[in-house]
Amino acid sequence: MPDEKVRGSALKSESLAELTSKVNKALGDNTLIRGSEIARKTWPRCTTGSLAFDVMLGGGWPLNQWNEIIGMESAGKTVLALKTIAANMELNPEYECLWIASEDFVPDWAMKLGVDLSRVHLAATNIMEDAYQIAYEALDGQVCDAIVIDSLPALLPGEEAEKAMEEFSMGLGARLTAKFMRKTHYAQKRSLALPERDCLALLINQWRDKIGIAYGDPRTTPGGKAKNFSMFTRVEVARDTWLVLEDKEKTRVGLAIKTRTIKNKTAPAQRTANVDFYFDDCLPFHAGDYDSIKQVFNLAVANDIIMVKGRTYTYLRPDGKVETLGSAKANAQLALRESLELQTWISQEVLALA
Repeated sequence: MPDEKVRGSALKSESLAELTSKVNKALGDNTLIRGSEIARKTWPRCTTGSLAFDVMLGGGWPLNQWNEIIGMESAGKTVLALKTIAANMELNPEYECLWIASEDFVPDWAMKLGVDLSRVHLAATNIMEDAYQIAYEALDGQVCDAIVIDSLPALLPGEEAEKAMEEFSMGLGARLTAKFMRKTHYAQKRSLALPERDCLALLINQWRDKIGIAYGDPRTTPGGKAKNFSMFTRVEVARDTWLVLEDKEKTRVGLAIKTRTIKNKTAPAQRTANVDFYFDDCLPFHAGDYDSIKQVFNLAVANDIIMVKGRTYTYLRPDGKVETLGSAKANAQLALRESLELQTWISQEVLALA
């Protein structure tokens, strides 16, 4: 019996090797490989520009797959997309973005958020077939580092555009979107063994209300259900509160953005993150800034990197010594703002736990 088991194992191994050779010859090198031969042992990611959002997603946006940003009006959907592009442009001077604008692209707002317009290629069209074809060609040709479609509900199927106002064309957009997702699934594929140009794909969407729903969540998104299954991550963006000045007019200078992962195939879903965003100057913040220090501080406290005892905030230095950050939360945050080296170290420690 032992000899038969050995022979059976050898035959299986040999037949699988033959299958590997046959598949790679027919479909291309590295189509079928061992798991241990995969060049990347972790999924490639890029930053959102916010530590809190990066932690929520498990380390940042997953690349080479579609990610959906959903929310109501003035919730921060486009802000999240633009801040993502700006952060990656700052990290990589050769970072190129394709922005497919079915809604108006506002250049001065993009610049205020840190986007380098010379590295943004704008495709202004609201015809769904054209927008999807441009995105498909860019993904298949690996010609850019990021693709943003802003937004799906503003895209109009060509057949619907040709119809009169009184003529209805239900389901056209959903069918086209489902076909696009299936086609780009293969265009987004990257070699398992060889490094290739990764691409971030973001789709901005909006909530709609279902008709006649008395129980459960009445919200839905344009694009059909097939789109939801194709997305690697689906992130809900909502406005939590307004950030106001302490003056007579209670001037609004920003908003607290709350996000939640509805779906995440690379990290636990249903995580949340909160970030303060300023759309107007409010020292020490400028228009277009996140309150990054507040994010770092809150996440460090939540993960016991910064320890709290009474009113005193301390942290354990890399050399093992306990250092006092400050007494009272405001003083501790101020001390963190004044030390770039400490911010960087704590951010790395927090992200390592994502």
